[in-house]
Amino acid sequence: MSSPLFDAAKKNAAMAYKLDQGGQAQQAVRYYVSAAEQLQKLINFTDDPNMKNLYYQKAMEYILRVKEIRGIIESSDVKKSSSAAVSPEEDEEISGAISSVIVREKPNVKWEDVAGMEGAKRALREAIILPMSRPDLFKGARKPWKGILMYGPPGCGKTYLCKAVASEVDSTFFSVSAANLISKWLGESEKLVKELYDRAVEESPSIIFFDEIDSLAGARGGSSEGEAMRRVKTQLLQAVEGFGTGEELLVTVGATNTPWDIDAAMRRRFERRVYVTLPTIEAREKMFQIHTRGVELASDVSFEELAKYTAGYTAADIALLCREALMHPIRELDAEGALKDASIQPRAPGIKDFLVGMESIKPSVSPKELTRYEEWKDRFGG
Repeated sequence: MSSPLFDAAKKNAAMAYKLDQGGQAQQAVRYYVSAAEQLQKLINFTDDPNMKNLYYQKAMEYILRVKEIRGIIESSDVKKSSSAAVSPEEDEEISGAISSVIVREKPNVKWEDVAGMEGAKRALREAIILPMSRPDLFKGARKPWKGILMYGPPGCGKTYLCKAVASEVDSTFFSVSAANLISKWLGESEKLVKELYDRAVEESPSIIFFDEIDSLAGARGGSSEGEAMRRVKTQLLQAVEGFGTGEELLVTVGATNTPWDIDAAMRRRFERRVYVTLPTIEAREKMFQIHTRGVELASDVSFEELAKYTAGYTAADIALLCREALMHPIRELDAEGALKDASIQPRAPGIKDFLVGMESIKPSVSPKELTRYEEWKDRFGG
């Protein structure tokens, strides 16, 4: 693959190797770190799991060498570098990158702001909100689910819905980007999984949300899968199965656009599977209301009509369409050079602006892709 990021990573790696071989290991660290960071970005930008693993393997080599230079890796098979030391700035950079993949937050998303998705909302209420609100009712055989998988087309609100769930219960919400977990300072990924669950147990009730779970829980045993990645997957399998004493209120929620890529053993750990699909016509109508708040619209704008015109649009598609339509009046003033005069205000966006916007903002999910999700749902439930 040829790209500016790949070329930059290759150049930094070559410089790091040259310095390292020339006895300047300390100076090489900076270039190893840069190369690993650039490969991490490539991992986030590609959807090809084989390429992700290839970038992962190479980036891990660089980070392991950085650790070797720092004297962190203690193994009879690894020779320590006696001449190397990392500056406080570099040490802080590595520590910051590791901690940044875990975000502890209290989402400010209201349950009533989630348009549509009634089936998904009901399933998540039964799986998370009720057990955490009334733990006394979920004892013995009526135990709550430990793992929940949210799947469906991109842009349909899986992450938004999970945050709304977390805002409904008094729990600690841990948001983890699975892609970052495997790409940032790869040698630490296994430790991060354990640290994450240790912290969640301490602060239970807790919700651990993995975005892009497929990048961390793909099928095991591939030719390009390294030993480190296998260890991370094994650690995650054990964690989702049960962590701590088993009495803690702790649930793992994974979101994915490609449920068919998830390893069979991991799929089994996600006992409850929730299908989040395209919004209904009623949901689309509410979305138009939400995404035009604060802007005065022309009298000919009908949310009901717009909802009818946008069958097949995702929640993200509708948000983009609204932004596009609301910008049209401002573009007109800009083209006339009138924006410099603060006394001139743009006209109210009308139905025509939305219809023109639909010419450039098209549905991002094809019927063929939807069929694949329906087939997976019929086979594995949700």
